[in-house]
Amino acid sequence: MDITGFDVSNFKGIREARLRFADHGVARVYTLVGLNESGKTTLLEALHSFSPDAETQIVTKGVASLEEQREQWVPRSQISNFTGQITITAYVVASLEDWKRLCTKFESKAELKLQSHDLPKQFSVSLIHVYENGDFVRSTFEVAIVLPRVKQKKARNFRPMTPSEAEGFATYVRNGLPTVAYYPTFIFDFPDRIYLTERSNATALNAFYRRLFQDILDYDGNGYTIEHSILSRVHKKETIGLWEIWFPSFVGTTDEDKVKQVIARAARAVTNVVFSKWNEVFGEEVGNKEVAIDIQYEIGEKVLRSNGVKEEPTKHDAYIRFRIKDGTSLYSVDDRSLGFRWFFSFLLFTQFRIHREKRRPTLFLFDEPASNLHAAAQMKLLESFPSIAQSPHRLIYSTHSHYMVEPKWLEQAYIVFDRSAHSDSSVIADSVRPDSTVDINVVPYRQFVANHPEQTSYFQPILDTLTVRPSKFDYRVGGLIVEGKGDYYALQLASRATSLDIGAIFPAHGSGTMGALVALHRGWGLKVRVLFDTDKGGKDGKNKLRTELDITDQEWTSLKSLEASLTTIEDLFTVPDQRRLTGATNGSEINKTVLMRRVQEALAAQEDLSLDPETITRMRTLCAAIVKFIT
Repeated sequence: MDITGFDVSNFKGIREARLRFADHGVARVYTLVGLNESGKTTLLEALHSFSPDAETQIVTKGVASLEEQREQWVPRSQISNFTGQITITAYVVASLEDWKRLCTKFESKAELKLQSHDLPKQFSVSLIHVYENGDFVRSTFEVAIVLPRVKQKKARNFRPMTPSEAEGFATYVRNGLPTVAYYPTFIFDFPDRIYLTERSNATALNAFYRRLFQDILDYDGNGYTIEHSILSRVHKKETIGLWEIWFPSFVGTTDEDKVKQVIARAARAVTNVVFSKWNEVFGEEVGNKEVAIDIQYEIGEKVLRSNGVKEEPTKHDAYIRFRIKDGTSLYSVDDRSLGFRWFFSFLLFTQFRIHREKRRPTLFLFDEPASNLHAAAQMKLLESFPSIAQSPHRLIYSTHSHYMVEPKWLEQAYIVFDRSAHSDSSVIADSVRPDSTVDINVVPYRQFVANHPEQTSYFQPILDTLTVRPSKFDYRVGGLIVEGKGDYYALQLASRATSLDIGAIFPAHGSGTMGALVALHRGWGLKVRVLFDTDKGGKDGKNKLRTELDITDQEWTSLKSLEASLTTIEDLFTVPDQRRLTGATNGSEINKTVLMRRVQEALAAQEDLSLDPETITRMRTLCAAIVKFIT
């Protein structure tokens, strides 16, 4: 089953919000863009609450229990008196195979026979939290389908489900939905120690990393568990006792050797998985570096007896440490650079999590990932997202950094903002506004652009939303100005397919709107280079720039001047390629919008389109001519 969108109501500062995932089978990565305090984190927390996984649930906001989280979910201005419902509704698609698998499990467990029933391909599931006077009362889970009729296996007639049977069926539906894994920024602070034993003062962060270590053990495939393969030996009945008795009776024995072998296999799994992915994402060999995991012991907590007396412990604690081995040198992960720690943790979380959820998809939520890293590191992180969000998984991330906005995914980007905030208000003013005025909203980027037609650059709404202002260094960077986003995506694909770097590309909203981008280049003292289509629109746009901005013949060119077979950018593709990419049959008209959308999807998913040799030849000729034109 796959989730295709959410509705959220009455969750903290969200009165009503609607989020839909436009899924074309590729690029299952979605961006939430907004300033600090715009509501991005609140929206992610709402999505996480729908179907949270156990370990990331306990680190959300650092609260200790689900009960505390529920108390924080109510509208912020009504913490003490909210009476009503918080609702998170997921929109779901299910295949015939999904339903068959679910019904088989239900029939086996409930010892019932389901009547042959056409269960829907699309439906909604709602999680409803009921409150009275600020206090949580109950949660209900509603599946919006017509329930199939059932009968006992030996009965003759089918009947409607009883309430308990309906509740059980809904539970199976819920368990078949993707689980939601939420990763707040602070959990990327890799701990120096991860305790494997349960401790009264254990943190939520330690519990999270302990579960992560179990994922690593599961990946090995030998059935190792923390409890059976490690702790049962550390706490073996024959050796438990006071520290001075236990330590020599365990350390150096065959039991400890067995524990160390389990730890060593885990270290090898991490080295293979994380560093191989590191090579793939960053294109850099890590050499002879490897991950070393060692286990250490310390005196356990004193035992409090019923008479109030604390006795010396007879069970002791075990913890592990992750270190990086480079030749003969060992370095603790927490001593490495911030960038290394962040990416090491990120790859640990995602790679082993995907292995754990073999059958159940995961919706990954990242809150402002890598926001405190260098711009180059942020852009490298973006490159890794498509490989993590392979079907059936999805990935949603929030950001207030324009370096974390991938132009190829703008069709799957959303603007998050507070409808009641004023654009000219200060950070301090926003921080002290009454909670009752907060009204978080989310709008698809395409809709946002449509509502702001005066913004001529396709990327300008993103820049305006993030209040991006160019630095003094930005004035040295120019690029090729093209008529629209179709030209942008086609040229990006051509550059990738031919390995010819044509530099930055600035798309306008048509040939008549290129003046603003030309003016910016003029104002910054940059070289102006404009590429027009060889059609009427291009000719009109060229004449307009000549009249309004005195563009010279050295500052513009046309597609046909660079590649004789091109009139518009769609001509870059042969007719067979155009039909294959759009699904058009022989004799039917080729939809240019569908063609450019397909190109955009392929770029976002880093997909190989297997283009005709003639298409590649046209791309190579065009890119080589552009390089000569812009230099």
